Amino acid sequence: MSERPRHFSKMTEGRRCQVHLLDDRKLDLLVQPKLMAKDLLDLVASHFNLKEKEYFGISYTDETGHFSWLQLDRRVLEHEFPKKSGPIVLYFCVRFYIESISYLKDNATIELFFLNAKSC
Repeated sequence: MSERPRHFSKMTEGRRCQVHLLDDRKLDLLVQPKLMAKDLLDLVASHFNLKEKEYFGISYTDETGHFSWLQLDRRVLEHEFPKKSGPIVLYFCVRFYIESISYLKDNATIELFFLNAKSC
């Protein structure tokens, strides 16, 4: 009987994250300890119905102020986030650029490339 409450408490563990999107929206999430960065990218991409997500990534600013990317094959919470209170701040943005926008097939991808360029 004592196993059930402990199991339930593990389900509610996690760390608050705020993901800044290219259209100026912000997603507030509770990231569970086992969540892989690839799965977080999939979740964020689903908000745009994004099919060509291989061009995008999720980044953060580390303790030294440098821009770093989440490694897709690692758990989100294994990254070296700044040790400050409040939610972890993440950014969904273009990670890989292409020679020509004509290579893109999906309108959502084109719009996000435009929004990324506009914000730069």
